Amino acid sequence: MDLLDLDRRACELNIKLLKEMSRSDLSMATPCAEWNVRELVQHQVDTTATFTSEVRGTTITGAPVGNDPLGVYTAAVQEAWNAFDTAGMLDAEWNFPSFGKQSGRTIVAAHYLDNLIHAWDLAKAVGKHLTFTDDMATAATRIASHYPEGISAFAPPVPAGENATTTDRLVASLGRSPKWPA
Repeated sequence: MDLLDLDRRACELNIKLLKEMSRSDLSMATPCAEWNVRELVQHQVDTTATFTSEVRGTTITGAPVGNDPLGVYTAAVQEAWNAFDTAGMLDAEWNFPSFGKQSGRTIVAAHYLDNLIHAWDLAKAVGKHLTFTDDMATAATRIASHYPEGISAFAPPVPAGENATTTDRLVASLGRSPKWPA
């Protein structure tokens, strides 16, 4: 499993979705009940800045999304990719907020999972259907299963339903109803 490739692909899903959004989409509700689209993208930017800060050993704060969520998000993930591409990053240990010292692989895996599931959230918010490729969904499911018990950045699991797809099972395991907003 090439974590750097998976992470890029997850972020690229978000970039594609953001390119297709209009300004009015920024106020749409998302499956993350506490955030609308603009707030969800801000969360992604802020979280990405945290990941980048830890790897770079500096303090980086996420820029305000404002009316340019595509530009701000793209700049944030580009910085993360540059940091993640550093020789030895995947094998080194880094401070990971709320999880303590973790390998670079764990940090990239968490960034991947966060951006992948939020791509689904963004798609649902604007009425699009998003099905992950099997390799992306399988990798994300495997990563999520390794999160320590009692520590999760996601809501408790919900039922996926009969005949659930791999994507449906993944999003349900991370607290999202595959049938959202129903």
